[in-house]
Amino acid sequence: MTDDQILNRPIVILGAPRSGTTLISQLLACHPQLYLANEPRILWKYGNDARSDLLRPEHATDSVRREIRRRFASEVRGAGRTRLVEKTPSNSLRVAFVDRVLEDCVFVHMMRDGLQSVLSIREFWRNHSVGLPTQQLLTRLKEIRLRQAPHYAREFVRRVAGKWAPGATAPGVWGPRLPGIEQWVRDRDLLEVCALQWRMCVEIACREGRALPEHRYTECRLDNFDEAELARVMRFCSLEPAEEVSKKYAEYFEGRPPDGRSQQAADDDVRRVETLIAPTEAWLKTLPPADRHRTA
Repeated sequence: MTDDQILNRPIVILGAPRSGTTLISQLLACHPQLYLANEPRILWKYGNDARSDLLRPEHATDSVRREIRRRFASEVRGAGRTRLVEKTPSNSLRVAFVDRVLEDCVFVHMMRDGLQSVLSIREFWRNHSVGLPTQQLLTRLKEIRLRQAPHYAREFVRRVAGKWAPGATAPGVWGPRLPGIEQWVRDRDLLEVCALQWRMCVEIACREGRALPEHRYTECRLDNFDEAELARVMRFCSLEPAEEVSKKYAEYFEGRPPDGRSQQAADDDVRRVETLIAPTEAWLKTLPPADRHRTA
């Protein structure tokens, strides 16, 4: 199969960090047709390493498109699968860019209660912004190309050495790289940074996703994600039912609701998050029903 044949209608999972994107991507990855590219962050930045994750369609030059498509197709082919499913939360900031690279892709946008997402983002930021597990380091080294190395050397050093790294005056950056995020980390409270990440990811993904034809973008929510919703998403993606996916769903949700983990926080933090995300929550309520972006 040619690269274009392998990259026919790839599935792109959108969503702010800690919103259920791992859940849905892992379920779909069980499908015998699909190969999961799980957060190839550096590959997506090829040719745009010095920029933030807020990429625009014009940043998808011919050479950028060719390289990203070539490597995705190679991975799918090497895994013996026939179709790509990709999950990188930062893609929520650059839907139109991804659309330019993977022309006929379909987008599945997973959303979660904003309060729970932001609190979980903060937890992960605290636990994962320094240090780099061996397997993750090996994955990143395999992903990176020589021309990209200068852009990520300092980040790797800071992640591995933590607060003892040269010039490390603030926590390392975790999650989607918004413009100026390192300055935000230095100057603002971490909870504010996490709320900003959630807001930007949700707003841009909704706005740019809903500008696409209905057969190419759909939304679902973690708090009501059940077996029927999974089946709907699979139909939207033109996937036949697969026993492997059903079995994985049963294993994952046995005895608990989809959004069963509640992030605990002090009352002051809860009130602050609710205030910080209120504009986005209000904006979401003004949008037309998500059913406009669903298929039967």
